[in-house]
Amino acid sequence: MNARSVALTLLFCVGGLVILSACSRMSGGEQSSIEVASESASAPPKPSHLDEVMTSRFCGNCHTAIYAEHAMNTHGRAFTDEEVRLGTGRFDHGDCIRCHTPRPVFETGMGMNPLRRFHNLEEGNTCMTCHWKQDVDYASFQGGKDCVGAFDPRAGEVEACATCHRNHGTPYQWEIAPTGKLAGNECIDCHMETISRPISKDGPVRETHSHLFPGSRSDSQVRRAYRYEVSIDGNEAVVRVTNKGAGHHFPTELKQRAVESLVVVLDAEGKEVARSRMVFRDPYKRPYGLTLPVNTQIKPGETAEHRVPISIANGTIRTELHYKLYYPIEDFHPELARMLESRQIVFSDITPSEKPLESAPDVMVRTPERVAPETASPADLIDFARPPIGKVEVDIPQGDDVESVRKLIELLQFPVPEANRMATARLAELGERAIPSLIECLGSWDSKTFNQSMAALQKIGEKAIPAIVAAVGHDNLYVRFHARLLLVRMGWAGGDAVAEQRIVAALDAANAVDRASAAETIGGVKLKAGIPSLRKHLVDSDPDVVRACALSLAKLDVKEALPEIHSALARAFYPEIRRDLGKAMALLGDPAGVAVLLEGLDYPDDLIRESFFEAFFAVTGTHLGYEPLGPSEERLAALANLQRWWAKEGGADKLRHPRKVTPQKQMAAWKLVEGLSDPGNAAPPDEKTIEDLRAMGSDAVPALLIGLKYPAGFADKRRNLCSLLADAKDKDAAPALIYALRDPVISVASWAAYALGEVGDPEAVPALRRFQERIRSTMAAGPFPADAGHPDAALAVVARSRMLLGDDRAKDDLVSLLLSEDLDARQTAIDVLEARYGTKRGYDPEAPLEDRRTAVKAWES
Repeated sequence: MNARSVALTLLFCVGGLVILSACSRMSGGEQSSIEVASESASAPPKPSHLDEVMTSRFCGNCHTAIYAEHAMNTHGRAFTDEEVRLGTGRFDHGDCIRCHTPRPVFETGMGMNPLRRFHNLEEGNTCMTCHWKQDVDYASFQGGKDCVGAFDPRAGEVEACATCHRNHGTPYQWEIAPTGKLAGNECIDCHMETISRPISKDGPVRETHSHLFPGSRSDSQVRRAYRYEVSIDGNEAVVRVTNKGAGHHFPTELKQRAVESLVVVLDAEGKEVARSRMVFRDPYKRPYGLTLPVNTQIKPGETAEHRVPISIANGTIRTELHYKLYYPIEDFHPELARMLESRQIVFSDITPSEKPLESAPDVMVRTPERVAPETASPADLIDFARPPIGKVEVDIPQGDDVESVRKLIELLQFPVPEANRMATARLAELGERAIPSLIECLGSWDSKTFNQSMAALQKIGEKAIPAIVAAVGHDNLYVRFHARLLLVRMGWAGGDAVAEQRIVAALDAANAVDRASAAETIGGVKLKAGIPSLRKHLVDSDPDVVRACALSLAKLDVKEALPEIHSALARAFYPEIRRDLGKAMALLGDPAGVAVLLEGLDYPDDLIRESFFEAFFAVTGTHLGYEPLGPSEERLAALANLQRWWAKEGGADKLRHPRKVTPQKQMAAWKLVEGLSDPGNAAPPDEKTIEDLRAMGSDAVPALLIGLKYPAGFADKRRNLCSLLADAKDKDAAPALIYALRDPVISVASWAAYALGEVGDPEAVPALRRFQERIRSTMAAGPFPADAGHPDAALAVVARSRMLLGDDRAKDDLVSLLLSEDLDARQTAIDVLEARYGTKRGYDPEAPLEDRRTAVKAWES
């Protein structure tokens, strides 16, 4: 029997004991909450009909071909795509999750930046994301004839696509494109080919739209966009790239995509004498300082001309056109780039040009310790390479009149982060004069605008509270949604009877977003008057409302609601909702919730499994070496240990409340983490940022742990985060640091090893031993990464932490390092040996080798 079979067998056996052992500790004859949970915690129920209808799988029962196409396209894979997960810190960084698991666009408003969905995440953008229609009773929807009139006919309009894609500028480009709006073309004309086939299983053949959505990864789609021409004009090589077919700029997108023209001049013998590169892209993303980067995308109908002077009389011109999925990757990367065109022209007897050669730099990607770009995070390559970019200055209005406020508001959406920050700071300085405009901005379609408006209102502080309180009754969904969120972030203590009544009343609103938002606010501001409504809406038809009510009841410590939460769990189908209900139960002191969380620790999807573990660890503080993202065999073995532990010792006395950090402090810490080791972010120097984070103590730990989800390419940041967690000495950091030992950048993993020694969790010892073997294996394979320092120094850090955590077997490793050629390794080894045994036994790390050999004999005895 293999390890997985053993682990699963143990899980089955021990899982049954969870309920029994917990129940055995109950006194009296009354039914325990654990017994109520025995049915609901064992396996998810079948979905309610409404739950089923809202999934893409339901639509796939009839529309099999469309469902298969959707499952393959970027919309269907919006949550599960590995590159996206890597580039977004597993969706814990920024607002990316809004468009990758959105609620229906016609629920939150066509063209508005969507609001995130908290359930059914694996389906990404579902059929209902784009087709849902207001006021349709989907609870009784059966398909077939019911499909007529059941879906919003605006799904194919550009404004519907703009709901997400406006963030990347493409709809604006379409509006001015002679091949786009001006020609009467819409997104679906190019990206949803009209084909003839049965639209449903066994249905008649008819014209319908393909749901493959070809884009930049489709070679044929890209080739439709351009025309490529090469010639010699006098003594110049001329390359012309025309955007002939795209209804938007070529390439479109922000930051990642690039088209590059390369011209190489060779002499008669084939020796390269000149090379020129021209890059076409939108360089927005982390421009350095208060400057606007120059956009070089090719507009629709326009031609970009790349002229290269020829400085010799006879030779050959070689030209290439490269398409980069991720700039600035190498020209011939097998996955992230492709060569679209190649030409060769032989020339002779021309008059050599004396014009200077102009060229964009050949940007070489240097990832930390030269790990593969795919590992470092392809979506963030530009943040590692930081290529030079053309810039124009940005002006920040300094007036306090209406026009200045208007211009400052416009800058919140501007594609320069430093301009955004300075505009936000200036609006906060203007205070009351800016408040009305900032309130209106809460209803902006643009996430940057409403997020920075909230930041400015928070900086204004108490003077902004009356306007924010009034905004909870605003006609605009996004204004009232963000006003409620602001009240929580600003620690509003209530006291306004009208506002409190509006917040509670919103739990009965027609829009589920209002209901979920109101529920979260009631718990966030501790509005006890809302408790009855929270309990009532635990039977809400929308899963996101149910989770919000349960979590808020937990924040309000309403133990009386446990039976209703159990009932909600018995009905809950989506794993994410079951997770949150289980967490709410545990926070209310009911150990039955832990059984639900344990269920999810072997969930197939990495991120959902990780979220179950984060909830489990939050309420128990126990991990036993379990790594949600670790290899299956190791993960299952650790899970078996957790099940065994909970069966033997689990109960209410093993539950805990996770650390409470105010929203204000958490946001302040996160802003510092974002700016850490990031010169493109125009943040304070690292020394001050680190000092500020260190001064926050344990309040900074949650933000530091989220920061550790930055991908491997952010090595400087990750090293600093590990160092700060070492200073904090907080055991809650142990699981994240254990996983950081797997960082492909060895220097980062070494800092994680050091931090684990400071954190003081003995459960980390097996992971430290594993990292030690990885170092030795890397040494043997050679060469050891130069950026990682001397391998003995890394081994010494690991052995030090093992010794500090009580692993006496580390002594032999430390003693052997006393003869290392590396001084740092010797110093670390003797320091920890002295700390453990109270003596150096005559050893001096800086003594001559023979003296050190003599001294080491005393340690070997």
